[in-house]
This record gives sequence, structure tokens and C-alpha cells, in this order.
Amino acid sequence: MTGNSKLDSPQDKWLAVQSPMRCEPLLARMDPLLREWSNEPTNACAIQASNGLGGFTLAQPLFTRLTSDAGLSQKSQRHLLLELTSFGIAWLGNVVESNDRKLQSQSECELSELYRISPLQIDDPIELNRFQNAAAIEMQLVGLPFQTLANSRRARWTPNLPIDISKHDQLGKKVEALRVVSGGNCPMGAAVCPGAVYDDVRFLIDSGFDFITLLVDVQYELSQSCSLRLAPLEQTLEQSIKAVQDSGAKTKILVSANLSDGLQMFRCLQMGASAISIDAFIANSKPTDAVPVKDTFGSVLSAYAPASAAASSYAWIKPAMTQLIEDIRDCAIYAGLQ
Repeated sequence: MTGNSKLDSPQDKWLAVQSPMRCEPLLARMDPLLREWSNEPTNACAIQASNGLGGFTLAQPLFTRLTSDAGLSQKSQRHLLLELTSFGIAWLGNVVESNDRKLQSQSECELSELYRISPLQIDDPIELNRFQNAAAIEMQLVGLPFQTLANSRRARWTPNLPIDISKHDQLGKKVEALRVVSGGNCPMGAAVCPGAVYDDVRFLIDSGFDFITLLVDVQYELSQSCSLRLAPLEQTLEQSIKAVQDSGAKTKILVSANLSDGLQMFRCLQMGASAISIDAFIANSKPTDAVPVKDTFGSVLSAYAPASAAASSYAWIKPAMTQLIEDIRDCAIYAGLQ
């Protein structure tokens, strides 16, 4: 039930040969010296609330769910996010707390450069304190109510609706209620493993969501071998984009998929995705000797050790992310989009 995606499987051949990078024709590249050369990213992802009262823009169309799905300790989540602060990406999860008040205050200041998406599980009550300082709210339309299953189990990701939804129009009313209680300035999203892709996405669009995260693959641990395939990428993305186009909505499509390099991510963006998960990339980039920091009873004395010692196991993330962003930009330049 678990394992890595295989490039030679029918559903993934597009990553290798079936879906080559789409490039501008030569006639569109005339007079290159007269064209403006810009260092600004061309794939920026703007996610706005439909009421026009709030939103945010990702300069790099990237996000991570590792802080929610990978079972990382609070300490590991904090160190991971601190390594990602300079890239301005979005992350899914609750506020990362620390027992050290000084460190907690410093972390909050540094993490303000990232956009936190607050998750709402299908059996969670609406608690206003969880939405404080959140850039967006995302309903997790997966799981079994009142059951805690390991993220590595397929049943954990069963497509489902919140427990208080019994009629088709109630989901839209809940979305509007969340807008009101959050002050109206948070875009509303939904994360789903779409089974009947077109119908599911159209239903979510009609319910008023501003963005939809397609859970094609989930990275349930920070390890290269711990990826769970839930749906075929190409067909899922194509049907989702068609649903958005047919509805005439401006809903953004985000994709959580097992994409491990800049070229694969750029191809996915060309197919219509607005932002891509970096989870598989991070898992594949992790050095074999890098072991995530674990919170154990024996780690009580770690509070007396320098903070840099705990953070050093994540020091490889920043250079890896820098190279990834450069690779995506190189693809945009090669394709004639920048």
C-alpha cells in the first residue's frame, strides 16, 4: 500500500517523456535584447478570498504539508520551518509552540515570513484561537470521524465530508460561517483525495472554496521511501483544471504530489497547478546521515545544549531549496516565460 512512485508506471510516464516542457515558439522570441529581463519570478501564486477582503501571494509557488502529515515533533517542525523562512512558502499546521518563551517569541517573529494555513479536520470544532495569525484556513476533507489512524494507512486519507454536513448546500454555508468567524480576511481551502475528480472539484468550487489542494501523493514521514500514492497525477490535474474552467471560477488548484525536482514541478505548473508541494523533494534531498530530532524522555537535558546543535540536522534544507528555486526559474527561462 505504500512506496515510491515509479516513473515507468503508466500514470507517471508523462513525467519522463509524454508531457515535455511547453516552450514559446522562435517567432515569439524575436528581439530578445528589447525584451525586459526581470529577476522577478513569473510563477507567483496569488490566493485571494472571494470576498476581496484578504489573501496572500507566494513569490515561489511552493508549500509544505510535512508539518501536518509527517509526524514530526514540535521541535522538528520548528527547525524545519526556520530553515524555510527565507523562501516565503506556505505551510499547513497549527501554531508551533516551544517550552522556551524566549525561543518561542523569536520563532514567531522569524516564522512570520511564512504563510501558515490552519487545518480544520472533519471532526474538529471551530475554535477561533486556532485561526489566529493564519493566512488561510483549509478543511481536510479526508479521514474517518473520531478515529486516529496512522498517516501511512490508505484508510486515513478516505475522502469524506465534515460530520456536520448532511445536505449538499450545508458545506457552502459552513465555508461562509468560517469567513465570518475568521474576520473575513482568510481565503478558504479544501484538501481532498478526489475519487470522482471532476464531480468532487465542481462541488467544492460551488461550495465557495478559494483554493483546492489535490492530495495525489502524501509524504507521511520525512523519508524517501515513505510516500503514499492516492491518485494518478496527470488525469487528476487535467480533470480538476477542466472543472475550474467549466465553472468559470478563479479557484486555485494546489497539488501535493511525489515530484522530486524542479523540472517535474515546472511541468506540473504548466499543466495548470498554481502551487506545488515540496514534501517529496525535501524527503529525497535529505542526506542519509541526517536524522530528524526526536523528543524522548532522555532529551530533557537537551534544553541545556546550544540550539544550533539541534538545528544542524536540518541545515541541508536551505541549499537544497535554493537550488530547487533556481532550477524552476531556469525552466521558465528555457521555456521563454521569463
